[in-house]
Amino acid sequence: MLFKPALKILLICILILALTALAYLFKRIGKLAWRDMTMSLCSGWVLWVVGVKVEVVGKPSTQRPLLVVANHLSYLDVPILNSRHPLLFTPKIDMKSWPFFGWMCKVQGSIFVDRHPEKIKEVSANIEAALAGDGAVCLFPEATTGNGLHLLPFKSSFFSLAEEKIGGRELVVQPVSIAYMRIRNLPIDMTQWPEIAWYGDMALAPHLWNLLKIAPISAKLTYLAPVTLRDLGDRKKLAAHCQKVISEELK
Repeated sequence: MLFKPALKILLICILILALTALAYLFKRIGKLAWRDMTMSLCSGWVLWVVGVKVEVVGKPSTQRPLLVVANHLSYLDVPILNSRHPLLFTPKIDMKSWPFFGWMCKVQGSIFVDRHPEKIKEVSANIEAALAGDGAVCLFPEATTGNGLHLLPFKSSFFSLAEEKIGGRELVVQPVSIAYMRIRNLPIDMTQWPEIAWYGDMALAPHLWNLLKIAPISAKLTYLAPVTLRDLGDRKKLAAHCQKVISEELK
């Protein structure tokens, strides 16, 4: 079903507000599985309102502790991932103070990342604690959003978590590719990537407004084979492997 952009924004705000409030109540009473299910449901409904249809290939790993690594193009990536597999995300610390979305991230259990050197140990400890508690954590190792034409280099520092056992268990890393395939049922051409990808100094509001006008959008979410650092040898080889298999899937 297609809605006009203004109506879409209203519906998205109502959905996020209502379901995040419900998830907050579940969090307060310690029902974290119910919270995660509610936020996953919220993501799916938001995609439906926006007009994004997602084809899923493969399955998320059931192994724990689990680190999911994905390419990153758009703010749509998060609901696409979360709609199929409840995840704990790692937004930049700036988002913590954002009105509305900052609150939503806190309710969802997001681990805010502060990249100042003196904060790195604290951030790593928070991610390790989430992984040890059997939460599946998602990282975007490009560290920013790309333009849709090619992958940015994966930062191997993001894979340092795999160098130590977590709760006595080896960390499992699952690469996941997110591909945007069609706009209005036609293949995306090079000139249209700025309508999907949000990168550089693009302002959020006008980009979102334009994106809401171009539906339907078709995306493909592919879960690739999980690996461990022991399989590859070291974190640099692990990062290179994940970049390679995701890049090959996106071709």
